[in-house]
Amino acid sequence: MKKRYFTITLVLLLIFVLVFAKQISTHLKILLFISEEFPQVPIKPLGLLTAKPEHKKVEFETSNGKVVTDLYMPDQDKAAALIVAMGIKTQEKDKPLILKFMNTMTRLGYVTFWPRLEALDQGESLPEDPQTFVKAFDYLAELPVADKSRISYMGFSVGSSTAFVAASDPNIRDKVHGLIFFGGQFDIFDYFLSLASKSYEVDGQRISWNVADDARNHAKGLLLTKQAEGLVKIFDQETLVEMKMIIEQVSKEEKEKLAKYNPQEFINQFRARAFILHDKSDTYVPYVESIKLYQALPKEQIGAFVITDLFDHVQPNRPISAQNLVEIFKLYGFLYKVLIFL
Repeated sequence: MKKRYFTITLVLLLIFVLVFAKQISTHLKILLFISEEFPQVPIKPLGLLTAKPEHKKVEFETSNGKVVTDLYMPDQDKAAALIVAMGIKTQEKDKPLILKFMNTMTRLGYVTFWPRLEALDQGESLPEDPQTFVKAFDYLAELPVADKSRISYMGFSVGSSTAFVAASDPNIRDKVHGLIFFGGQFDIFDYFLSLASKSYEVDGQRISWNVADDARNHAKGLLLTKQAEGLVKIFDQETLVEMKMIIEQVSKEEKEKLAKYNPQEFINQFRARAFILHDKSDTYVPYVESIKLYQALPKEQIGAFVITDLFDHVQPNRPISAQNLVEIFKLYGFLYKVLIFL
């Protein structure tokens, strides 16, 4: 009788594991990810439990110049893949953080690919081009280790916006699996207005915004690079009315030059599932930009949407305490929806 009960219990346990294997695996991935990527967590077991990924440098040409990349590959076939999207030049001090993130994701079982224009990699103040990420998608689709039906974008800051435009490209938009939109802007003209006025609009009210000087400088550089001298004058105005007038008077030519950095222009071409995350205290991009994206997309395309208060822009540097437990649970739920989808 005891043997029979033991057998029944074992069978039930096996059924439970088989039915819920993906859910259990996802929870383990989240815990390992948080322990590895959050500097506040002292224990980091991922390196002991997983194999070191293969790391390669890859280069390819686009119509906008040479693209240099870092490619991390897990020791498995047909893995889901992530294209890391940064929208502007990455400071040297931040590159190790990106490579560490890629190493973490690859140890968790994902092909991870970080493409960027060579000029950006060498420190030029240029905006990243959406075609960089379109060509990166094509490259991964031909890579044997990557599952071409599960290639997604992971965007950081304005890189999220550029990745959104890339994912809307007619050559790949029906093939893109998903987009993690972390701290990006939705309407580039509203974004410039927020930067210039140091404020943003919520429910018809203008709210003062503690914007980072770097964000304003990057925006001015982008406008000058794209010969949008008419719009760059917005930063010289003193009143909101004057700033809005500058935007209204922007030439059609200048608007066309900026359109390919503006997700709002491509909202009807985007097909993938979107996972939207933004920090409420972000000093580089106001969180209302992510709210606008959430409101503009069909609800069936929203995989998850969370406005949190745990990050310093896109870095998880805030102290973890009992006071922000609700925020931690919100982030955990977001990560679960992302990882079980990927």
